[in-house]
Amino acid sequence: MIASLLIVASCAPATVKRSPVADPVTAIVWPGPPQEPRIRYLYSLSEPIDIGIKPGIFKRLVQVLAGKEAQGMLRPYAVAADDKIICVVDPGLRIVHLYMTKRSEYKVIRAAGSENFVSPVGIGLGQDAIYIADSVAGKIFVFDRQGEHKTTISGLMRPTGIALHAESRRLYVADTLGNQIVIFDDQVVRLSAFGSRGTAIGQCNYPTSVALRGDTLFVNDTMNFRIQAFTLGGSPVSHFGEIGDGSGQFALSKGLGVDEQGHVYVADGLSNYIQIFDQEGRFLLSFGGMGGAAGQFMLPTGIHIVGNTIFVADSQNHRVQVFEYVGSGN
Repeated sequence: MIASLLIVASCAPATVKRSPVADPVTAIVWPGPPQEPRIRYLYSLSEPIDIGIKPGIFKRLVQVLAGKEAQGMLRPYAVAADDKIICVVDPGLRIVHLYMTKRSEYKVIRAAGSENFVSPVGIGLGQDAIYIADSVAGKIFVFDRQGEHKTTISGLMRPTGIALHAESRRLYVADTLGNQIVIFDDQVVRLSAFGSRGTAIGQCNYPTSVALRGDTLFVNDTMNFRIQAFTLGGSPVSHFGEIGDGSGQFALSKGLGVDEQGHVYVADGLSNYIQIFDQEGRFLLSFGGMGGAAGQFMLPTGIHIVGNTIFVADSQNHRVQVFEYVGSGN
């Protein structure tokens, strides 16, 4: 039987790998006609096959004989990506999904050495490393880009969001229970920290996600219902936002990202919208809405932006949705 299955598999017609581009039949944009579109839906990712990654012949054979191995997401929470890899932390499954797009491979990280993940909720992607924040373990686990564990950063209370500054190679971590941002160098040595609990400018109340653009660090100051901007050294620059469920207001802000034009994207887990602001904090546009259709969300959490491509962890829809900024200028 095994031989016959191998023969059948080897004779199967070749298929063309589908690139992650917009479905030509689907034209989901914001704002809608007749206004000029600014955001366009591209595709959704829940399994490797969604971006053309298929298991090799022998793995497919094992799946046929033993039953298909589940490769979907349960509760994706944060995402990081570049032109070679898409990384998704999934605290529901207590794993990290690695979609190696250039090599057309899919891997899963379940543990750092002998230590299993408890609640992986944050992820950062460097040139030669993957950083995973486990909020319950209170640690940052560092892997190479093939998923091999290299080292562990301990001593944090509840690490969540991660951002890497490419030029200085510094790692910025939101320690939510510590109400501060902790800075590490590229050798994962702790350099400094800033922030304390409070409502004053420069203080934080359970900060979660962080994002960088140039030499400005944006912090989702979640329970102060605002976004704060800091210098790389931690000096306050600006802030915007307030509690509420209207445009420019936050009820349960989660993910945070910044695109090439300096637009700030904030995911709100209660409204199920992504709000976009300019560099001065003025509200520009929102997209999404509650639901399970393409372009809709059920508890959006993490946001990651590469160029003008926007990745959103759509937690309760068990997927990552991908969009594109198509507007011109500001």
